Amino acid sequence: MKILVVMTAKATLHLLDGEQHPSGFWAEEFVVPYTLFRAAGHTVDVATIGGAAPTVDQTSIDPGFLRWVRPEGSPDEDTANAAEYVRVIEETPQLQHPIALESLGEKDIADYDGIYISGGHGAIGDLPKSDELAQLLRWAIDRDKPIATVCHGHTALLSLRDGEGRWPFEGYRMTAFSHAEELVTNMAGRLPLILEAELTRLGARYEKAEAIWDSHVVVDRRLTTGQNPYSSKALAETFLKQLDQG
Repeated sequence: MKILVVMTAKATLHLLDGEQHPSGFWAEEFVVPYTLFRAAGHTVDVATIGGAAPTVDQTSIDPGFLRWVRPEGSPDEDTANAAEYVRVIEETPQLQHPIALESLGEKDIADYDGIYISGGHGAIGDLPKSDELAQLLRWAIDRDKPIATVCHGHTALLSLRDGEGRWPFEGYRMTAFSHAEELVTNMAGRLPLILEAELTRLGARYEKAEAIWDSHVVVDRRLTTGQNPYSSKALAETFLKQLDQG
């Protein structure tokens, strides 16, 4: 099977106060699913807008920071995890030379068995603004391809519309990075959008874990969504089951 991983190419995020905040993709949200996809024997391609090499958010490979983005009481494996994230990122050639989203046509999308959209705050800056990405996802929806997305990867879904101008995921149950989780980041009150609010406004039936940073995954039809970085493993495992079902 072939999986297309879509990632942000942004290295910074323009905040409401004008700051260009260092950002990028979140390491766990790429490395954990990518590793599981490969272990299951699948071919994995990586695509970004313009084919630009994605930038890892440095806080996502900092053991001292990772303790703050996992559930209270969860195992402290931050040092080992950070080292593994760095190793995989450095050894993954697809990250150095990703496919340009703009180069993918309808026949290309037909060849993939599913699409996974990785997250990171950087995604806010480019994924919802790409007409080409929206078209790519429309082709996937038309062909009933499984789609999975985690954390801020959901921003790729915001600009989608069907032939009647409606959001294609209206009424779907889904999760995403929560407002409560945004409020404990150092960008609280300065973000250009709050994903939980945007999805709810568009008609999603939003849900989340009882405690911030807990893993939470929702499946509704062919869409699989994960709430936060700690949801990456469960999301990938659930998505693989979706792929096996065809």
